[in-house]
Amino acid sequence: MSLPSAWPSYARMLVSRRPALAPPGFRLEGLAVEARGVVAPAAALAAYREVCGFDPDAGVLPVTYPHVLANALHLALLAGPVFPVRPLGLVHLKSTTRALRELPDAAALDLRCALEGPRETDRGQEFDLVTEVREAGALAWSETSVVLARRPGATGGKKASAAAGPGSTAVASPPIARFELGSDLGRRYAAASGDWNPIHLTVITARLFGFRRPIAHGMWTLARCAAELSVPGGGVALEASFKLPVLLPATVTLRSEPATRGTRFSLRDADGAKPHLVGTIHPL
Repeated sequence: MSLPSAWPSYARMLVSRRPALAPPGFRLEGLAVEARGVVAPAAALAAYREVCGFDPDAGVLPVTYPHVLANALHLALLAGPVFPVRPLGLVHLKSTTRALRELPDAAALDLRCALEGPRETDRGQEFDLVTEVREAGALAWSETSVVLARRPGATGGKKASAAAGPGSTAVASPPIARFELGSDLGRRYAAASGDWNPIHLTVITARLFGFRRPIAHGMWTLARCAAELSVPGGGVALEASFKLPVLLPATVTLRSEPATRGTRFSLRDADGAKPHLVGTIHPL
């Protein structure tokens, strides 16, 4: 099958009246969608490279781009009739990517996305969104994203998330880059990626979900770090935990230092005190 349109999924998400949490004992079993022969649209790929800072002439997909390519499948799962909780308001906690080999820009790819869970935690229920990309039948790229359905009344949600996951120890080295993020970043990234979550777009739409200003896409922050750190498109593992949201406009700083294997990095506020994203990069 080909990629579905994302817009019907957004419409279903906006009108969803599902509960905040899945009922006790609920388990997702075999919930997956696929698309075959998917080729990255040249114009969208060029726009993605521009907004995230990747080399425009690399010829191979950026390490984070298969996530974007599978966005319509992610939405189809989350907005579909089986997923038990409200899709809007889910919190992206972590992302673990394994890029086994580089993928040419024009490669025909087979995508498979599955949802698993939930796991019960103090803050709510965690679901795993698993994406696999195959070229010529062989697995070339995979990602597991952890999303949280927040428990109503749970305390410490955002602060708790800042204390767990890869690279949770603060990177103390001086910043290697400083980025000035405009208030339109969410709309620019949405246009390139197809991720039109309203919390990223305008002050008005962000306030509907409890944010006083739009926030940067978490996957943009990861992509911008990967671009600045010249993470290759293959032979690498990229792990990230998303911490405090980046309220737009903002100034953020990137810091990195050697780790036991590879590199540890963090995207922090202008002063380096508050983490927005922490992660690790290491070869496979």
